[in-house]
Amino acid sequence: MYEVWLGEIKLPVAPEKITITTGSLNETVTLVEGGEINLIRSPGLKTISFEALIPNTKYPFASYLYDDFKNADYYKEAIAKLKESKKVLAFVITRVMGNKVFNYTGISSTLEEYRFTESAHEGYDLKAALTLKEYRTFGAVFLDSPSREREVQNAPSADSHVVQTGESLWLIAKKYYGDGSEWRRIYEANKNTISDPNRISSGMNIVIP
Repeated sequence: MYEVWLGEIKLPVAPEKITITTGSLNETVTLVEGGEINLIRSPGLKTISFEALIPNTKYPFASYLYDDFKNADYYKEAIAKLKESKKVLAFVITRVMGNKVFNYTGISSTLEEYRFTESAHEGYDLKAALTLKEYRTFGAVFLDSPSREREVQNAPSADSHVVQTGESLWLIAKKYYGDGSEWRRIYEANKNTISDPNRISSGMNIVIP
């Protein structure tokens, strides 16, 4: 099964196509003699864009969280609230068969733009077009000093985590390991309590290996 999540919102029908574009910060410089060179920079932020069907009818091919049907207005309001909240969300794509996750894509993102379209072709259903932008944390950079080094060495290791509302395994892995793709480490260590890596409940206490 192919599933797409916007934070805690599971899209009822996975988009037919999702485009993820990585921007470029490379700079072309013209030399004095007229030639050009390309200064290679780190990759730019990813841009995610797709269109998804938002049904007003419970189709057999649609899939709802806990099999709880929600109409199109519910998703319109939920997506609008995501934009208004100005919060970072986890954009997640999973490919699952039974309890086995074959592939997992997680990108910490912000919702940049959304558009809903109603047409005679779609009947009572809606089409949602969304654009998201990858989010990267930033902050002050501290130079290491002996005292700071001792603080880091003496800091207690994080061996457990209480899940907060809106968190996913990808976001938790990002927090502790600096890389969301390391979510499998947490999932493997908590298989006895996590049956579905897409659905973790707030208040759940999980082990951070």
